[in-house]
Amino acid sequence: MTDGAFSLSPPGSFPLSANPAFQDEVRRELELLLARVRNCAAAPSVAGVLLTGSLARGEGTIIPDPRTKSRWLSDVECLVVVRGGIVSNREIWRGLRQVELDTNSDCGNAARGVKVELRAILTERMLRLPAAIFTRELREHAKLLWGDPAAVPVPPAPSSGEAISKCDAFRLLNNRIIEQIAVRSEYADRIIDSTATAYSLAKFWIDLGTSLSVFLGCYQPGYRSRQKPVEDALRAHQEILGAERCGRLISRFRTAMAQKLGQAGFPSGDPAQEFSEAVEIARATWNWESGQLLGTNTAAGDWRGIFTRLSRLETAAQRLRDWARVLRQPSGLRQLGPRAMLAAARVGSLATLIYGTGCVIDFFWDEIGSDRGRGTEMAAELCRALSVEAQNASQRRRLLTCATLAAWERHLRFATA
Repeated sequence: MTDGAFSLSPPGSFPLSANPAFQDEVRRELELLLARVRNCAAAPSVAGVLLTGSLARGEGTIIPDPRTKSRWLSDVECLVVVRGGIVSNREIWRGLRQVELDTNSDCGNAARGVKVELRAILTERMLRLPAAIFTRELREHAKLLWGDPAAVPVPPAPSSGEAISKCDAFRLLNNRIIEQIAVRSEYADRIIDSTATAYSLAKFWIDLGTSLSVFLGCYQPGYRSRQKPVEDALRAHQEILGAERCGRLISRFRTAMAQKLGQAGFPSGDPAQEFSEAVEIARATWNWESGQLLGTNTAAGDWRGIFTRLSRLETAAQRLRDWARVLRQPSGLRQLGPRAMLAAARVGSLATLIYGTGCVIDFFWDEIGSDRGRGTEMAAELCRALSVEAQNASQRRRLLTCATLAAWERHLRFATA
């Protein structure tokens, strides 16, 4: 981006992979992706394709693989900027989903782990993006792979003194907790290998540190520039998690950064132990951050306190917007079912129901997967809300996780519709 405008940056004109050996391979894949976008049903509306995420920062994680020569651990994330009134929103959505399907289902791509995520956004909405982590990284690192620079507006710079919202940082933590229960479930079912598990845990540690960095006033939009400020801030504020936890978080954060930037491999340690440590520190961080937003030093208390705290953090405007998004999608309502809608109404919104359920599953993983103690009570209420029926505790936890993920993905689609 130069002088407040995105410069046209075709694939290969800037670093893509943290490991330069894979630069040409990534360039070729991006060129194939752009060809698919140019030929899809949404193409007449497309003003430009912006590459975002770690590939745009030159920090993409791709590692050697003895069987397929390369393994892609980073996703290809693109923001497709579209003009309104040319092709219907439904046609845009279908066209981009077809591009994703064609790319991700390709046998060679699937073998290497190539995964594309395309997100459409109207040109005028680009100018209304709030001061958030995504907006900051979009302004500073997004690359216009194809399109007309004059037709792709740059989000406005934050006004003087305007900081990234702490609520946005807390939302990042909650989203990563939802993703974490998916990986934990796959690991428990032995359907994910050690490398993918280790990479997911590395991303979790990095984003947990990123969330904290906003609260501690040291956020930086790139991984390389973020590491030292986060570590220094954690050393200076050991009271937030305790000295011992802060020390462990710094160690995990530093290792995760080295792995993400290709400076260290993904050894096959004990993921179960790291999951337990991640839950311990994530729960302490969740309590501290939510307490900061609510002005309290106390923890959330029992598992119901998680829903109470999330509900208190949600403003009336956010709640109204959440329900409006859901009600605009009648097919989504049918998929979610009346029980979920009733449960969402009881806790305030669908967002509170989903994020609260994800936190309960993660924080009380062992108890929900057991037939003893309070896990039975927790699981029974969550199962009623999400219409889950299971034969045993292990299946119940798996199905609850699947239902939560499905509801979360629909919620994200509602939010971008």
